[in-house]
Amino acid sequence: MTSLTCALGPDAAGTLLSRLLRDARVRIDAALYEVGPSYRWELVRAARRGVRVRLMLDAHASDGNAATARGLIAAGGRCRVAGGQGHASHGKVLLIDGTVAVGTGNLIWRDAPRDRHLRFPPIATPLSGTREWWAAASGSQTLERDARRAFDARWDIARRPPENWSGRATATVPVVGAPTPQFAPITARVGTRRLRLITGGCAIAAAQASMLIDARRSALVTVPYVRPGEPPVRRLLDLMADASDRGVDCALLLGGVPERVDARLLGTVPFEIRRMDPARSTSGHAKGAVIDGSVLVSSANWSSAGLGANWETALHIAHPAAAAYYSGAWHRDWATGVGLDV
Repeated sequence: MTSLTCALGPDAAGTLLSRLLRDARVRIDAALYEVGPSYRWELVRAARRGVRVRLMLDAHASDGNAATARGLIAAGGRCRVAGGQGHASHGKVLLIDGTVAVGTGNLIWRDAPRDRHLRFPPIATPLSGTREWWAAASGSQTLERDARRAFDARWDIARRPPENWSGRATATVPVVGAPTPQFAPITARVGTRRLRLITGGCAIAAAQASMLIDARRSALVTVPYVRPGEPPVRRLLDLMADASDRGVDCALLLGGVPERVDARLLGTVPFEIRRMDPARSTSGHAKGAVIDGSVLVSSANWSSAGLGANWETALHIAHPAAAAYYSGAWHRDWATGVGLDV
């Protein structure tokens, strides 16, 4: 049996990840799109105390990534970069000793704030940040093997950080809030066969499609944004529409205000769509789905790159406790969401 911990951001995911990093004794392998100063020192400190640290970052220009790479290498850790030429290394996965953690956010304060005393709700002070989903599994040799193989394969084709790596990322920064109430993680015992690691945007798109084709009761999806004009996204929306037509309770929750052209196209689907409102909760950065009794926690956005050439990571969980946990989070965000302005 495997110990599975499910956590939400901003509530507790950052605290959970910080605990795992600080407790590392042997090795940390981390593949992330971005690591900023609020987590840089965690990796640097681990390397200095003798933990074998390998960090793989996306190659986008960013002061956060560049400074993290320099600091980690100076501390004795190793760092490589991947992505470029039309695709990104956008996965979010950490292998910390015997634990595999897969999530939706980066190791930056906005995506992963933490309690200063590493306490969980309801004791912890409420945190502001984007809505994220994370899952950490310990004790599964199969999952650890699959995650390490995927990481090693990506590491082998990655390259050293550029000598002159600098610059700032130009991504729009979302407005964030502190959802109320905030919830602690849950831990459940799960059979190893109920957990499956998926890597690659195309593979994640195929997994989501299969889940929607098999859906019989409900399909609750959340993503930051949707590009309905792009073929892999259109396919998933069509599958949700098909499921809705056969009586499946389908709904899509966006993390923020969609672009006008996207909103117009989304206005034609036969199921309900809402968006998160930071004035009532926070902005959504989670990429996930609860379909019947299974969950997909993913790094992949609903775009041609996220469901295509990007290197993405996802964990498929077939367990009722996990489904109930993320379904509860989805419903709370849905209740504070608002309709689209079409």
